[in-house]
Amino acid sequence: MISKNRIDPECITYSQMNMIFNARVYYRRLAAWTRSYLLSRYFGIGTAEELFGSLFLETLDIGDMMQIFFGREVSAQYGQLLSRFAFTLRDLINAQLEGNTEAIDQNLALLYRLAEERAEFTDRINPYWTGTEYENLFETYIQYVTGIANALAAGNYSSDIELYDLLTAHTDLMGDVFADGVYDYITSGQPAPDQLLYGVQCITLEQMNDIYAIRMIWFDFVTWIRNYMLSRYLGLGNAEEVKARLMQVPVAFVNVMREYFGDLVAEDYLRLFYTYIDLIEAFITAQMEGNTEEIGRITRLLYQNADERAAFAASLYPAFWDERGLRDRLYTNLRSTLDQSTTFLTGDYARNIDIFSRLLDQAESTGNYLTQGLFHYLIFQA
Repeated sequence: MISKNRIDPECITYSQMNMIFNARVYYRRLAAWTRSYLLSRYFGIGTAEELFGSLFLETLDIGDMMQIFFGREVSAQYGQLLSRFAFTLRDLINAQLEGNTEAIDQNLALLYRLAEERAEFTDRINPYWTGTEYENLFETYIQYVTGIANALAAGNYSSDIELYDLLTAHTDLMGDVFADGVYDYITSGQPAPDQLLYGVQCITLEQMNDIYAIRMIWFDFVTWIRNYMLSRYLGLGNAEEVKARLMQVPVAFVNVMREYFGDLVAEDYLRLFYTYIDLIEAFITAQMEGNTEEIGRITRLLYQNADERAAFAASLYPAFWDERGLRDRLYTNLRSTLDQSTTFLTGDYARNIDIFSRLLDQAESTGNYLTQGLFHYLIFQA
């Protein structure tokens, strides 16, 4: 009989939280690169093969994670299944662009067959993963990805925004299932969560998801700012609609802050984020108009806004969040964001891909830093 030590939703330790977050982040990054690849294929944004290379490399990360727990052979086998998935997705897009309905059907059927094979494989390697559950997860992922592809092909950008939100939410679920199964695997035979040694510092599942909302704001910011730039510079979709979605990003973040630091704090912080988004919009407009004087003025205001956001965040919990450290992170993000805008303006898509990759890495680093702070706050304010 298999003994399960499921992660206790009432007592999640920092290491358990990191395991869950790392699994979620993997799938979130995979979704971001998948959409970027689709945009390159349907709209010629960037070099398609370079973007496919980034997507392909991202698929290998989950295999690397598996190697730690299940060994090199399992990792290699799972990596091969993921590689076939990536290449089949590429073939499916090729067929759609060529109008080859027979090849579309064949590759779509192959995607689902690969999902079934991956599910069977996960079921074999870990008794705490269920093949049926994973097959449902993989199939839903395919439905969202192909739905986005169809929406982009049809120019239905409102549907694309909605589907991408559904996809990112689904990636969180996939990460949770992966992490829960790994936790069961590595704690087999260990004391159940209610038997943990006295003094272990932990938080609830609800608090963990609050922390996750704070962490993921930076991923969402870099993703939706990029989407807004695509809309402005390349006419992809309705710019006002994309900006409206971008304006929603800080709301989830601020709602968490409101819960722990109060309404007034949250509203003041939200205004700083809205100012940042408005300044990004103005910067793009100035670049498109070639107004160098305005570019310089807005750039100064953007750095001033970064100073204000860093000071504000540090004031919330100075015992952990350092104003200088926050400012350095915001400055780094801002430099990369402005560089990304310039590459869209000049059409330097090879460099644009590198910058986006760097922005995702920076988002993960900043999210980790804020995660540590809020976890610390919850533990020592309890």
